[in-house]
Amino acid sequence: MNQQEAKTEILARIRAGKPALHPLPDVPMYPYPGNPTEEFIRHLLNFDGRAVRFKNRQDAIAWLKTQPEMDMAKMKVYSAATDVEGNFGEDQLTDLHNAHLIDTCVAEGELGVGEMGSIWVTDRSLRHAACALLSRRLFLFLDSNDIVGGLHETYARIKLRDNQYGSFYTGPSATADIEAVHITGAQGPLSLTAMVYNVPDAPEPPQLQVNPNADHSVWQ
Repeated sequence: MNQQEAKTEILARIRAGKPALHPLPDVPMYPYPGNPTEEFIRHLLNFDGRAVRFKNRQDAIAWLKTQPEMDMAKMKVYSAATDVEGNFGEDQLTDLHNAHLIDTCVAEGELGVGEMGSIWVTDRSLRHAACALLSRRLFLFLDSNDIVGGLHETYARIKLRDNQYGSFYTGPSATADIEAVHITGAQGPLSLTAMVYNVPDAPEPPQLQVNPNADHSVWQ
């Protein structure tokens, strides 16, 4: 028996020994209690993220333009949001290693998760994941209508095969591996700000919500 014949025989035995197919069980859609937007913000702040609520997207854009992180005389700003301009263009990203030069990255969040305070992003919403991961400050727009209660509902809505990259961002990067000391901004952005719009009861003027117990002094 040659090598090809042996391979064919082995595969035939494997196929013959396969068990009968059984349908996958139906997984219940477990609900998560509370208002999805409120729960999202509460959990995001617990992970040292920042949040601002707005009545509409135009208000969010107007607020963003006033932030010191958007001062293009001092900062390199990359924007994947079509209605926000930056000064760090695609021509500077032919080599994505240059993304480490970005001070501020602005992009879209596709879905928010109340249970975790997480934002689902893909290569479609970020355009270049490297820009979000290597920038110092990250601002993500998020429509409150796209915030769901729990992870069960989240995975029912996202389509993992539609994008090459997809990830849940939950606050800025952090680590607590060394001496169990929580350090924010250890591997990526020092801050993540969720700009949640289409919130009917959003305060005027907008109020930046932060975790009062977060220590960012080492990064100032």
